[in-house]
Amino acid sequence: ESMFPRGVVYEGVAELGDKPVSFRGESGANDSMVPLVDNLMGIPMPETPLTEILKDFRSYRPGEHRGFLEWVKRAGEGGGLKGWALQLGAGAREEDGEGVRESRALWIKVLDQVRDFRWRHWCFAREYILKRTSHPTATGGSPIVTWLPNQLAAVMDEMVRVYEAVGGGLGEDVEGIMDLVGRQREMLRKEVRKFCEERGVEADV
Repeated sequence: ESMFPRGVVYEGVAELGDKPVSFRGESGANDSMVPLVDNLMGIPMPETPLTEILKDFRSYRPGEHRGFLEWVKRAGEGGGLKGWALQLGAGAREEDGEGVRESRALWIKVLDQVRDFRWRHWCFAREYILKRTSHPTATGGSPIVTWLPNQLAAVMDEMVRVYEAVGGGLGEDVEGIMDLVGRQREMLRKEVRKFCEERGVEADV
C-alpha cells in the first residue's frame, strides 16, 4: 500500500465503481491451515493493532474458507473441546488420571506443532529479509519486524498458560518442549527489540 498511498483505480471493474481502492499484498496470513488449528485449539490472540491486521486478512480468503473457519471456532468453543482435553475443572476424576495426563500432553504437543511452524517462519524472515533490508513493511502491508512475533508469541504464551494450569507432570517429552519454549520466548523478545531499535520503531512483543 505504501507504493500507492492514494489507492489504485481498476478500470472497467464495475463493482469497485472506478474509485481508488487499496488492497493488501499477498501474505501467508491468507492461508487457512494454520488459522484452522488456531481456531480448533482456541489459541487467543493479543488485543493489539497487529491482531487487527490479522483479522483484516480474513476477508481475503474464499467465502467457503471463512465460513468453515468460523464454524470450527464456534464448534471448538461451544463443544468445550479444550476443557474436555485438559480436564481442569472439578469434574476431573482421580481414576482417569493417566488418560487425562496423556490428553493434556497431546494438547501441548499439537500446540507445539503450531509453535514450530511459526518459529521456522520467523527464522526465514529474520535471515532472508530482516538482516538484508531496512524496509519497514511486509508484502501484506503489515509491520515487518513485529508481525510474525505477534502470532508466534501468542501460541508460546498459550503453551505456558496451559502447562502451568495443569501443574506440569506430563512426561519428559513435554518437559523438553516447554524448556525450548522458555528459551525461544526470551530469544524472540531480544531479537524483536534489536530489530526495532535498528529501525527506530516500538517493540510490541
